[in-house]
Amino acid sequence: MDHSKKKTVPSQSAVAIPRNLIRQRTFSVGQGGNWFPAADVYETASALIVLMDISGMDPLTLSVVADGTQLTVSGERGYEPHDLVSRIHQLEIERGFFERSIPLPKTVDVAKAVSESRNGFLLITLPLRRNTGKITITVG
Repeated sequence: MDHSKKKTVPSQSAVAIPRNLIRQRTFSVGQGGNWFPAADVYETASALIVLMDISGMDPLTLSVVADGTQLTVSGERGYEPHDLVSRIHQLEIERGFFERSIPLPKTVDVAKAVSESRNGFLLITLPLRRNTGKITITVG
């Protein structure tokens, strides 16, 4: 049997990479603030879809800016301290200002981009820019 063509499946521990390690290694360029929300980028036949975790944030306070090749989302998740708290035992929810820039794998039509907030997620739809093919240019 030829073992060079055998497919291997990574162990569960190899797949479960801590989020902090991923954040430090792959997304350090183009980030601002102390943290950034998780994001997924999908492609359909007609658009790029960006889904970002904005739980605990007012969507109206977010800034979403797109150019043809990059999407930048910024905002702030605040902290409302409880008056009766005398000691904090654990803090895991990231708070404060963030700015997240995501390079887009394809050129998009920013004039037709839309976004909406749904169940703690920001859904941004960026229609792909269509190649018009060959055109004839009249010489004047």
